[in-house]
Amino acid sequence: MARYLIEPDPGLVLRDTNTPVGARILAEGLVLMSELGLEGFTFRKLAERAGCTEMTVYHYFANKHRLLQYYDQMYWLWLATHCKQEGRHLKDPMERLRGDITAISGIWPADAMAGPFDPAALRQLVVNEGSKSFLHKDVDADNKLQLFKPYKDLCGHIAGELKACAPGLKHARSFATTLVDMAHSLEFAMHHLPALTELSKRKDRKKLAAFLTDLAERYLSR
Repeated sequence: MARYLIEPDPGLVLRDTNTPVGARILAEGLVLMSELGLEGFTFRKLAERAGCTEMTVYHYFANKHRLLQYYDQMYWLWLATHCKQEGRHLKDPMERLRGDITAISGIWPADAMAGPFDPAALRQLVVNEGSKSFLHKDVDADNKLQLFKPYKDLCGHIAGELKACAPGLKHARSFATTLVDMAHSLEFAMHHLPALTELSKRKDRKKLAAFLTDLAERYLSR
């Protein structure tokens, strides 16, 4: 099982989470936020689940929005690192790109770990709630703090592989962003808005990866 050293932006936390109570807050927070959604999630409910006071939670995170962004960063950092590490020994850029598309579609070893988290649990939260980490009025301020850098880095990595496959490609980053977004938005649609995609019938990530791979190959062969 590959374990990567990944650390979210320290500006997201108010104190080091590498403590027993910090670890409980992060572990229980991921489960509870996935269960309730960002709107229903509160630090009071998290404190009850983690066995601490609400004020203790506020000692670690300024608000629930920063906690969501923490989980988002963990996911994107892990996914980008996983893609780079898995492809580092492959000489064929198209083979690396196919591997990246498989990974962004949520297909990886069952024993994979993103720091202390199961990446599948992080992915579930990102698919269902992740857009709320940037679809808000303070997005420009957060962007200046580089809170979305891990997501951008993943898109940049895939853009690089697209350019390696087709050096003359004009819109590599735009298409890379499209692939990453579709890998997550289509999974949401598969489970919640089934009329939007034929993939809803089986809800199979392998079918999702095959669709995106075919899309990329067609785009590159234009």
